[in-house]
Amino acid sequence: MEKVIDIEERIPSMRKKRRKKTNRKFVFILLVFVIILLVLLYFQSQASKIDAVELNGAVLHDKEFYLNQAGVAKGDSLWGFSVVDAVKRLRAAEGVQEASIERKWFRDVHITVQEWKPIAWIDRKGQYDLILEDGEVFTPDTEPSADIPIVNGFEDEKVRKLLASQLVELDESVYQLISEIRESDDSDSDSVILYMDDGYEVHAVLGTLADKLSYYPEIVNQLNGSEKGVIDVEVGTYFTPYSKIYGSEKGTADEENADEEKGDDSGSENE
Repeated sequence: MEKVIDIEERIPSMRKKRRKKTNRKFVFILLVFVIILLVLLYFQSQASKIDAVELNGAVLHDKEFYLNQAGVAKGDSLWGFSVVDAVKRLRAAEGVQEASIERKWFRDVHITVQEWKPIAWIDRKGQYDLILEDGEVFTPDTEPSADIPIVNGFEDEKVRKLLASQLVELDESVYQLISEIRESDDSDSDSVILYMDDGYEVHAVLGTLADKLSYYPEIVNQLNGSEKGVIDVEVGTYFTPYSKIYGSEKGTADEENADEEKGDDSGSENE
């Protein structure tokens, strides 16, 4: 009977290739094991814990509120929370327009929130809440130092949102002059009354408020410092002195108040 000879004995190089292949498999398995071990050690060590949380853009709520909302805290696992889910929770918070979260420098978390800007105080029977840019009413935990107009009325959400959209469109110089805004007593009217810091009273239609008030500086300049009064821009532009509407006492009192304010301002500047 003819002897069968293994082909590997006839070709020694094939045995070497098989050994190399086996060694490569062993090295690969060992490498995977080491990586898994290092990952486990990393997650068990302080190197994977959050060292610092930076928060930017918070005004309406304090830092603690946003950290609780996001579910992130110093000392927690850096990879123990979902960025997508945390951002969703932040965006759902009252007064928040947009939010983002980033993991940085291996141990830090940066949270940025963009809140709706407060544009007016609303008087609710002696309690003052904020009207935000989106027209929603926000009750602050602590009273922010916001130099913004006071609004009376506007309890209807649709009307309030229209007011907010108009105030957002106003030129900043005109917006800063508004002291108080009152809703018309006539429920069927969309008229509003604005009391300005420079002593004038403006009657306007809510839907065209921003457009009509864009001409306010020009209108006041044309009045050339005459007696204060009512500027009606509901239909066209009309000016009526206070003395003609309320009597001479109203006009005189307003002029004296305006002069006192100017005197106070000039005194402050000299100081």
